[in-house]
Amino acid sequence: MRRVLTVLALLFVVGVATAQANEYIIGVEDVLEVRFWPDGSLNTQVKVGQDSSIVLDIIGKTTAAGRTAEQLQSDIVRQMNRLNKQVAQVVVRVMEYNSNHVFVTGEVRQQGKKAFEKIPDLWTIIKESGGPTEIADLTRVVIIRGGDESGKVEIANVARAIAEQTLEQLPEIRRTDVIDIPKNPLGLPSADLGSPPEERNLVYVLGAVNRPGPMKFEENMDIMEALAMAGGPTENAKLNGVKLVTKDGFYAQALEFDLRHYVETGTPARYVVRKEDAIYVPSKSRFFQEALGYAAGVAGIVTSILFIWDRLDRDTDRNR
Repeated sequence: MRRVLTVLALLFVVGVATAQANEYIIGVEDVLEVRFWPDGSLNTQVKVGQDSSIVLDIIGKTTAAGRTAEQLQSDIVRQMNRLNKQVAQVVVRVMEYNSNHVFVTGEVRQQGKKAFEKIPDLWTIIKESGGPTEIADLTRVVIIRGGDESGKVEIANVARAIAEQTLEQLPEIRRTDVIDIPKNPLGLPSADLGSPPEERNLVYVLGAVNRPGPMKFEENMDIMEALAMAGGPTENAKLNGVKLVTKDGFYAQALEFDLRHYVETGTPARYVVRKEDAIYVPSKSRFFQEALGYAAGVAGIVTSILFIWDRLDRDTDRNR
């Protein structure tokens, strides 16, 4: 029985300590409501000054910043008991959490100082600021740390966290941090992040192929098979510079393939295309083609001249 009581006592202590740790700590510029019972005439609202204190009738100045509401209540009651014994109870409530703030700048609809009882995650703060604008770049949100780490800069890829549903892995935002959402490099409207993108059951083959355009996606289809379905490359195709753009959620990456090397050696390993992949087969340089044509023409003329010269030379010998 004694062991059970000991365990319960420890659990109680841990619970109280956890609750206190989670309690809001009053800070400078917070607005407090202080209510006195039974003497309601003393009720007031006060703002915590830069010196961390508040001023109340009868007791005057008392320190508020750095304390919880419960701790401040106990201190006010203790002081009032010496000066006005009619006051039996004091309730302190935070009306405005001005000290627990961050600054949001850049491509959001409501820039400025944002105050919270408990600072939420980065994406929630952006939404509380009216959400990103159409040209916001959420792939490189800048966090400038305040407080003890003042001036430290971190970059957060919020768009990826949304697409991959890993918001909890974003950097934790702390009091006085500055969050800046930049414009995307091209100034173009960004993707709608409210819902995941829907993939079309298509693959696109463009450029120097015989039948360019969209085609139905098939499972386990590699890049060579996709080119075959597009009628194969043209005679003018540059197979050592084939480009492929593949999408992953809101992101895309470009890859380059040397298909001539692949055909000759079978390396690297086959690349299996994905839905909405776009394959671009470039053409050989027009200058190179014209040069080849010109060279072929010159070679033809030279051959003709040599042929005529040879015939003339033979006729001359025969006449002799």
